[in-house]
Amino acid sequence: MTTTIKLSPVALALFACSAAMAEQSNEQNIETISVLGSKVSNRTATESTSPIDILDTDQLNKGGFTELGQSLQAIAPSFNFSRTQVSDGSDLFRPATLRGLQPDQTLVLINGKRRHTQAIFGLSGTVGAGAAGTDMNSIPMMALKNVEILRDGAAARYGSDAIAGVINLSLNDNTGVTTGFVQAGSTGEGDGDTYSLGLNRGFELGSQGGFINVSLEYRDADGTNRAERDTGGSSTIAPGTLSDDVRWKQGNSDSEFISVFYNAALPVGDKELYSFAGFSNRTALGNGFYRDFNRAERNVPQVYPDGFLPRIDNEAQDLSFAIGLKGDINPDWAFDVSSVYGENQYDYSSSNTINSSYAAEYLANNPTASAQDIADNAGPRGGYSGGFRFDQWTTNLDISGIIDIDGGEPVYLSVGAEYRKENYEIVPGEVASYACGVSNSDRSFPSVIDAEIFADCGFQAYQGLRPDAANKAERSSHALYIEAETLLNEDWLISAALRYEDVSDSNDDTIWKLATRYELTEDLAVRAAASTGFRAPSLQQSGYTAFTTTLGGDGTLATSYTATAGSPFPAALGVDGLNLESSDNYNLGLAWDVSSDLSVTLDFYQIKIYDRINLGSFIGVNSDELDAFPAANAALTATGAVQGNFFSNSLDSTTRGVDFIASYSTVVASGELDITFAANKNKTEIDKVNAPQGIPESIVLDQQRRSFLTHGQPRERATLTFDYQQDDWNALLRFNYFGKTEVTYFAGGHIELPDFLSPTNSWQETSVVESAVLVDVNMGYQLTESINLSAGIDNLFDETPDELGEDEVLNFITNGAMRYPLRALPYGFDGMTYYAKVSFSF
Repeated sequence: MTTTIKLSPVALALFACSAAMAEQSNEQNIETISVLGSKVSNRTATESTSPIDILDTDQLNKGGFTELGQSLQAIAPSFNFSRTQVSDGSDLFRPATLRGLQPDQTLVLINGKRRHTQAIFGLSGTVGAGAAGTDMNSIPMMALKNVEILRDGAAARYGSDAIAGVINLSLNDNTGVTTGFVQAGSTGEGDGDTYSLGLNRGFELGSQGGFINVSLEYRDADGTNRAERDTGGSSTIAPGTLSDDVRWKQGNSDSEFISVFYNAALPVGDKELYSFAGFSNRTALGNGFYRDFNRAERNVPQVYPDGFLPRIDNEAQDLSFAIGLKGDINPDWAFDVSSVYGENQYDYSSSNTINSSYAAEYLANNPTASAQDIADNAGPRGGYSGGFRFDQWTTNLDISGIIDIDGGEPVYLSVGAEYRKENYEIVPGEVASYACGVSNSDRSFPSVIDAEIFADCGFQAYQGLRPDAANKAERSSHALYIEAETLLNEDWLISAALRYEDVSDSNDDTIWKLATRYELTEDLAVRAAASTGFRAPSLQQSGYTAFTTTLGGDGTLATSYTATAGSPFPAALGVDGLNLESSDNYNLGLAWDVSSDLSVTLDFYQIKIYDRINLGSFIGVNSDELDAFPAANAALTATGAVQGNFFSNSLDSTTRGVDFIASYSTVVASGELDITFAANKNKTEIDKVNAPQGIPESIVLDQQRRSFLTHGQPRERATLTFDYQQDDWNALLRFNYFGKTEVTYFAGGHIELPDFLSPTNSWQETSVVESAVLVDVNMGYQLTESINLSAGIDNLFDETPDELGEDEVLNFITNGAMRYPLRALPYGFDGMTYYAKVSFSF
């Protein structure tokens, strides 16, 4: 019986190995050996101590999703991949999370080796704000053999970040076969045309089992737009009257993606030299809010008489390379030494924009200038706004083997060491992206529309990064770890791990994990695990600094400052730097083979995190909050800013939840039917706010951020999948349930407006995305031995969030243009999509 998806009930979570996945025959399911599993090469997933989802690429590709993150979300309920729009970098990356935690609290591996993270983090007012996780969309699905999602803390094995769990991506190692696909799709609204193609080929190297497998993937997607006509007015239409056309944008960006990956191994004597690498480049054209024609501080009507939609060009480039050598030391012991380099570059450029202070300065110096003169001297309409760089180099040595004990089961032991080096850089934009006038003055100038209002400085939508925010940071870490497992008897497996790690820019920690599995009967087993963990503050957090400029009423520049961790301003408040986040993880579950056709797993978990890192709210110079901190007030004043904020270890939290998976296989009408139900329910609560003494708690954790941490992701997720195969036909029907999200951003709890402006005399305090069920269908036909045809519809019933009401702040501030909420969107707002795909193999 062929099974295209295996959500395995259990996996060994303590030890990493490079054991290959056991193939699934056409006659029966064969247990899968997990790359996240034990050093015991014959230990299968069903003999392990912690839960894991093992997903093969057939299931990942059985749908219209062209991005890895979307495919994983559709299959694994514990994995979330929230959508955000009009928030700068979100046009290219989306936060990938496990169990409702942060993106940087999940570790991502490729072939069992640590993957680098992205150079930027999400902005305030988004899911995952302040957290630089791994960009799942930079990895092509064509290059993958399978994906494993470990749903348990594993920091004692892998180190920093593995608090919520670990995702391992195993690269393709086939040889002698060329596979590929061509896919085209669109939305039910007729926009968002997407074209994708992929190609994979494996070649043998020598005659001793060496190989190289190469993958190429390309994707080009048109944007979508769900915005509506607005009432902002123009040079020919009075404000309050609907525009002739849709001028705002709410939807996916125009994007392009290209990637090349390889995976290789070559026998060298009785050892194996292995390597893998990847390159990807992605671009996306995002946007800000529409700038109305009569907004004096923002627009230059001589250039944009009807206003304009500023665009943000995003470009992300990822490069990674790994090389290693592994082999046997003797019949009982083996080694694996490897080194992995990875880097991410993220750049912003602005287009269809303007720095309105340029025209304002020209008019101030030339009061009789004509409209054409003003337009000619209004400065560039776009340019480079700045960028971020991050690279990581990780070297590991692992030695594993067997210690025989007289009269007892052997002890499987693994010891290892790790060294990691990281670098981070902030790159400033060109002068026009941030300057006040062509002279780069320390104050702005009266706007060209209204001399009583001063012009904004810098590009609209994405104000450029200033040179005084440019920064470079580096750090290193080293670790030692030991792991052991044994069978106390034929029914009882126990395992333990201990790790010490020292991070140069924070501190050190020793963490542990204990796990066990006991077979009550041949078909029923219980498992449990307890562990401690940690996450080192990322360089993107500890090395980040920023200056942004707004205007005072008299035209003077009001600078907001985000302080580098440990700099004089936060240090004077008692925040000398960022410390490690620490965690306590507990997992208790069971695995039950009810029959040969039905299996069930149930896992309860609790994750308690101490000293979670968060970006706080702004504190003003000479404010009441700083009355008792003259040194901090002086330090902030010295920066030239009027307000400042900083990262700190500001909160403790507890996340509790349960995972349930049931898999059933049967024969229907001479065909094979596999049914899988998987569900996750979780809840995160804030236990404590760690504010410096005398500072209000709201400064280090405001209500907006609190709402994202506790309600920004669905507390309930479930999938129900029917996968049917008969002869050359196959069909898939999948129901995806998303629970409600509720945040204060872009709502009355975030932006205070007078009640009389609302048609109902009050404003909704929160932005809500109600629960929903999305239905996906797919049909496939094996036309020939080499060609497969498939087609499908995702979100068959065109499910979207509830449209904004007249009493919602976002509707008001966008002049009625935005149709849906902009934040905490677990499934987006594009609605139904359809696609057709041709796959080939020869």
